[in-house]
Amino acid sequence: MPVIDAHVHTLPYFVLIAPFEDAGRIDRLLHHMDACGVDKTIMLPVVAPTSAGNNQECAQWVKDHPDRLATLTDVPMNQANAAELVLRARADLGAVGTSYYPEMTDLNWLLDEPCIPLWEAYQATGLVCNLQLQPANYPVLLELLQRYPQVRFVINHMGLPGSFDLDDASYGGLMAGAVYANLFVKASAFYAAAETPWNLACPQALAFFYRLVEGLGADRILWGSDWPPVERFLTYQQSLEIVRTQADLSASDRALILGENAARVFGI
Repeated sequence: MPVIDAHVHTLPYFVLIAPFEDAGRIDRLLHHMDACGVDKTIMLPVVAPTSAGNNQECAQWVKDHPDRLATLTDVPMNQANAAELVLRARADLGAVGTSYYPEMTDLNWLLDEPCIPLWEAYQATGLVCNLQLQPANYPVLLELLQRYPQVRFVINHMGLPGSFDLDDASYGGLMAGAVYANLFVKASAFYAAAETPWNLACPQALAFFYRLVEGLGADRILWGSDWPPVERFLTYQQSLEIVRTQADLSASDRALILGENAARVFGI
């Protein structure tokens, strides 16, 4: 059974986790992987003023460690050249998908006509579209899933359910996406959904996780650590043990979530 971490950030200087800016070094990631029995990780570059070249850094690390690492490439989907960046991402940067953390709250523009070439680029390349998505934009996601069934959409951090009522069977409306085979959700950043983020067995976070597994199916869920930000609350190993030993799962479901799904979805 492969163990694949579908969500890490690797960069020499990560200003968002100050005063531990160097926590995301590549040598530290490889050490954690070796110590915890993680076979491969998928890096999500953080392209910011203090890490402008992180797409290229991650691409080089994949070349240095092709058996241990895969990478997405950060594509600002709101820019006019976004479709061109998607078309070049695999050839130029060895990417298996793209990552986008939108700065705006309303993503309805993704449904507009100027974005059609962008979605055609995803269809042409087969790259995964990985999104950080607030629940308010679930309707946009559902429309994209229907319009572009050939595009695989992966949503970060359990869909950010922290504001949901645990009794909401619709999971804020996301469960309507169960009918679309191209929707996948990362079981990452459990701390963001936890009432007690330092508790790897937090009942609230696990309840959201179980709702996703039951509603979408274990074959749609990908484990991710969200390292190094997760280390504000848990160790790297603890972030893995939430799924590997704490969650009440069948052996086959656990294997899917811990790595088999990531291998299939990202083609690694």
